[in-house]
Amino acid sequence: MTQYSTVGSRRIFEGRVVNLRVDTIDLGSHGRVEREVVEHHGAVVMAPVDDQGRLLMVRQYRHAAGQELLELPAGTLEPGESPETTAQRELREEIGFSAGRLVPMGGFYSAPGFCDEYLHFFIATDLWPDPKPGDVDEEIEVVAVPLHEADELARAGKIIDGKTLAGLFLLRLKQESD
Repeated sequence: MTQYSTVGSRRIFEGRVVNLRVDTIDLGSHGRVEREVVEHHGAVVMAPVDDQGRLLMVRQYRHAAGQELLELPAGTLEPGESPETTAQRELREEIGFSAGRLVPMGGFYSAPGFCDEYLHFFIATDLWPDPKPGDVDEEIEVVAVPLHEADELARAGKIIDGKTLAGLFLLRLKQESD
């Protein structure tokens, strides 16, 4: 597989959550093309499983989707913060729990065709109440879902968030290997 070289790059937008740059790529004998790239600090997504075997999910309004979505808890890495630290912080902010055990399960790119965001995935267990105030612009409802029901919600098209679907897939792979 050919890896093409970037011969130029310019940032055209800097925001709070993302930046946007345009790269010029040399395709060798095929010439040059420009590609827009959304830059993101990276994020974490967690599958918190309580002592009753339920997945603690969040329901929240997502402006870009124009609707409320049922999702796994997730959040953006802060500069200099490890994925594990981010995962614990986001669990406290979004579902009000800390995890005694975080099992890293690898990760994935959210949309590599135009975005460099990489999501680190964790299974969170041994949960205990440890709430921390979240972002003032987030209204989050915690929803406890039995694991088999999460699969059914995904099959029925009631879970349509990509990171959540990927996370459910990785969680199932882990359960099958145990």
